[in-house]
Amino acid sequence: MRNILQIHQLKYVSPLAAHCAFTDLIALDDGFLCCYRRATNHVSGDGSIDVVKLNENGKRLFRQTLSFPQTDLRDPKLSVDDNGKIWLIAYCRQVENDGSTIKTSMLSWFSDNGRYWSSPNRFGEHGWWLWRIAWHKNTALGLAYNRKADRLDLFQGHPQRRFYRHPVAALSLERDGLGYPNESDLVIDNRGEINALVRRDADSFSAQFGISKPPYHRWQWQDLGEYIGGPAMLPLGQEHFLVAGRKWTGDTFVTQIWLLNKSYVQLSECLTLPSAGDNSYPGLVLQGDNLFISYYSSHQDNQTRVYFAHITGVETLANIIKQ
Repeated sequence: MRNILQIHQLKYVSPLAAHCAFTDLIALDDGFLCCYRRATNHVSGDGSIDVVKLNENGKRLFRQTLSFPQTDLRDPKLSVDDNGKIWLIAYCRQVENDGSTIKTSMLSWFSDNGRYWSSPNRFGEHGWWLWRIAWHKNTALGLAYNRKADRLDLFQGHPQRRFYRHPVAALSLERDGLGYPNESDLVIDNRGEINALVRRDADSFSAQFGISKPPYHRWQWQDLGEYIGGPAMLPLGQEHFLVAGRKWTGDTFVTQIWLLNKSYVQLSECLTLPSAGDNSYPGLVLQGDNLFISYYSSHQDNQTRVYFAHITGVETLANIIKQ
């Protein structure tokens, strides 16, 4: 599947800062909304969130910053509910002067336009990092991980009110023999079936693809045989997904785009984005033949920047897999 997707345009969209990373991207009626963490470095305790509106050429139209004193806001994620309201969630780490953690929680904000945001709301459950949410019938669903428990659980509810953790683990070391499941993405079809992509950082380090149907008491997991960090996934037809994330080449990490065949649970490499060093954590938007991607990388001058890529060739790829 190589050489089908092509980079039409690539530019960095973050300001000059020490470390801009961990991105997400959604479409607006008149452009795109991109979010990322801006901080001193990858693990510093001073992370703030930038929310930037872009046009299709990657030009910044405005930037809004969310921050709190002695707080590290991490891994912001964007979504749009069934009523068109924009939601932003992030992991909040309150820190001492020496950078040590005092308390952690999940935060949510909402907006009508991406420029003006509500006050933050704490939600979720202590010790669980809800990575991303997807909406189905006015309900938000997401997979959260607990490092100490070595497990991943499905949460369901609303980020402005309450989230409920399903009583049966979605994926765990104890039950499935698969260590440290963590970052994830979900695609929910119109029947409510969840398709999940999960990163792992133990034993084989291989990502997992899982399926669960309502009421989500059982999961079927299959090994993808590939490490995928910061996974993002979009449907491409009924049996395929476009997948993006961090790939280990054996020598370095790069930001990679794959095609995932659901029937055979097989990944095919499509395109490696310009990337090196600290990189990846993409956000994806698909519009006809065009795939728009936000991601971060340190491949230019060792500066950790957020990039906005316009990729073409998606319709050609879709036609090939139909044959």
